[in-house]
Amino acid sequence: MKILIKSLLLLFLSSTAWSQIKFIERFEVASELYEPNFEMARVDDGIVAFRTVPEKGLNFRRKIQYFKTDFNLSPSKVIEFPVKEGFDIIGFDVDEGFLFLLMQKGYASNSDKYIFKINLDSDQGIEFDANNLLDMELVEFLVLDEKALFMGIAERNPVLQILDLNQSSVITVQGIYNPDTQVLQLRKVPELKEMELVMSREVKNRSKEILVNTYDLNGNLMREVRVDRFGDADQEIMDGLLLPMSNYQQAMIGSFGYERRNTYLGMYIMDINEFGEYSFKIYTLEDFPNFYNYLDEKEKIKKDEAVVKDLEKDKIPTLRNVYSIRDVYTTDDSYVIYFDHYNMTNSRGNTRPGTYSPSSHYRYDRLNRLGYTPYFSDPFYQNVFPNGSSYQVNTEFHYVSAHFAKIGKEGNVIWDNSSTYDDFTTSYTEPFGEMAVVGEDVYHMYVEDLNIVLSFFRNGEKVFDNQYFQLELVEENERIKDTDPESLRLVHWYGRYFLLSGNQRVRYQDESGKEQVREVFFVTKILVDGDLYQPEESLD
Repeated sequence: MKILIKSLLLLFLSSTAWSQIKFIERFEVASELYEPNFEMARVDDGIVAFRTVPEKGLNFRRKIQYFKTDFNLSPSKVIEFPVKEGFDIIGFDVDEGFLFLLMQKGYASNSDKYIFKINLDSDQGIEFDANNLLDMELVEFLVLDEKALFMGIAERNPVLQILDLNQSSVITVQGIYNPDTQVLQLRKVPELKEMELVMSREVKNRSKEILVNTYDLNGNLMREVRVDRFGDADQEIMDGLLLPMSNYQQAMIGSFGYERRNTYLGMYIMDINEFGEYSFKIYTLEDFPNFYNYLDEKEKIKKDEAVVKDLEKDKIPTLRNVYSIRDVYTTDDSYVIYFDHYNMTNSRGNTRPGTYSPSSHYRYDRLNRLGYTPYFSDPFYQNVFPNGSSYQVNTEFHYVSAHFAKIGKEGNVIWDNSSTYDDFTTSYTEPFGEMAVVGEDVYHMYVEDLNIVLSFFRNGEKVFDNQYFQLELVEENERIKDTDPESLRLVHWYGRYFLLSGNQRVRYQDESGKEQVREVFFVTKILVDGDLYQPEESLD
């Protein structure tokens, strides 16, 4: 019944609200329907996309394919490089006009590795040996100023190593290798040629402290912010997103709660000054009166009344589902913050909120990424979703709602609101919702099956929620024959523009008028425009 209702709704919306999103430009590469996706990364003048595919013939060799295109998705040639036999990509990064691909032979942690560096202007490549590292399950690979950063797990301990590409020397960063330490975020700071590491470390009595450390590219500790005071008794930081420094000030934003009870209480903003001193602003459901706006009016009233009853008893209202930071857009005087609200269940019947949030275990550096999906199997997820036993555990994510708030840097809540996911369920482990902030407008968009779903807020007011749109082509005389739903990725690019990519079969007519079919990997530029929305009552 739910599928039928959505189908009827989509049919209606496609005839009335189609103009809210426009498919304006498209780039295609010949590709079979179920071949690997191209991964994409930002560059100064557009995007670069790459993948490996098998060579033709009876061998086990693969080849790298990559292309670079501008902000108009102008046609571009596909460049190919051979790959050493048995090797494939397990990580990538872009730095100063170069694409760096980390190649590994097989999947064992002690397998041979090398780095392939591609000059995106001259299309020339060079290899660097990377075999003098510790045996680790890789979690993150970044490159900054000819130094390759490897963050991973060695013997169940986190480890961070720095490989100098020119000197072939390796430095192991001290103070990280500890079984009680968990890395929450690694981000590079190009303007200072430094890196920042956010860690959670268990101390006495099972309590935890948060460390925000800054290192130079020789592994020297430049600054340590040790967060050992937070909230009331038993309250802990559950996850966090460290933002870039601006005017000698920095912030980390995330959720907090009672970890041992798997219970969330709300959101915090930690302000850090140039001396490493920190202070907190704490927000609970009392501060977000529109938190339950994703529900219908009757259910919202019930939830709001429950919040009031808790407050009258001097209790902090709780959230039983995962409440996880996804993105932050920073203005001169405020933050626009996006959280997801969801739950997780696995095939053993367990419900795992709290610290089992994917983002609480590791947050990939998305400075250059566009929908980064690692090729490798993340050891943090392996620990959370154990699959090494004979019994396979399958985990589903039940998404409830998306939450948005604009918070002044002085601490005042300017507005908050939410939109529903309509109990969207997926086994995809990475965050998939995308937020765009344009002036006082906020767009939230994601892909569900073969539909694009869009919500729109203006000045904090919800204009529309969960509008469904069918996939379209740019050329009017062409039709989509098939789409691989597992290949679809939607990412925010800039302004009101998003990128949709994936694999499709397209029907078209050749010069003789005969119908033909081509198989492609595509990248489509999408423009969103909330002003084109027409409420249902205006259509009567």
